[in-house]
Amino acid sequence: MSGLRGLRSASPAKWLAISLLTCASTFLLSAEEPMPAHFVVPQEPSAAQTSYIYTLSPEEQGDLQMARGNYVAAIQAYQHGQLRSAVTWNKIGIGYHHLFALDEARKDYEAALALNPRYPDALNNLAAVYHGKHDYKRAERTYKKALKYNPHAAITYCNLGTTYFAQSKYKQGVKAYQKAFSLDPNVFNPQQTATIEEGASREQRVAVNYYLAKTYATVGKNQEALAFLRKALAAGFNDRKHLMEDPEFAMLRTTPEFHTLMVEQHLN
Repeated sequence: MSGLRGLRSASPAKWLAISLLTCASTFLLSAEEPMPAHFVVPQEPSAAQTSYIYTLSPEEQGDLQMARGNYVAAIQAYQHGQLRSAVTWNKIGIGYHHLFALDEARKDYEAALALNPRYPDALNNLAAVYHGKHDYKRAERTYKKALKYNPHAAITYCNLGTTYFAQSKYKQGVKAYQKAFSLDPNVFNPQQTATIEEGASREQRVAVNYYLAKTYATVGKNQEALAFLRKALAAGFNDRKHLMEDPEFAMLRTTPEFHTLMVEQHLN
């Protein structure tokens, strides 16, 4: 991969990210890194920890298990909670979504929406299911509906951009990403979110990370720009001409860190 041709040649079925929103936290389905080959089995909790857990409400227990990555236990806890709550059904759906049980997640998001048709988080998550099933037009419509009820949701704009890219609607995708970034400069930062990961082609990783590097460089966030450039280079980007001529990197090119990176990558 010598340039950015992958932006148009990459398979649209697997793009940057699909995100899940809850009222408490954001779960970002990222295509940036491969899925780990093995799962770590949590240690058996101590008697004191077990006693503490059972003093919590079912929803609090579910939130705790979700934070620990124990999605089956989280689902079981939520199912003992308030099942007349759209929030609870949304969280159950998120648990199944983490387990890649998309059909079950869809049913739970729909249950949440039956209780609250204007619930933007559940709409966002339902759209993520449609995207995961490659039903991009339906995902696009549902993301737009979520934005109708929460027009300031950066993650939903990020997701909408992802769906645009999957349909080769590149201009719309870039605009949606720019809107997401304007609402939350950390929206693309995986360190700010819990992640569910899926595979992506090398071309996709190059194109997405290079675009994000340009986005951060444009607003003077040089450290973030360099971090995404490193990811693009690690994925196979080696087009020195783009690096030296793209106007978004004009200020970045004046920094010692940029020159160090060029030397490290043998692009000087």
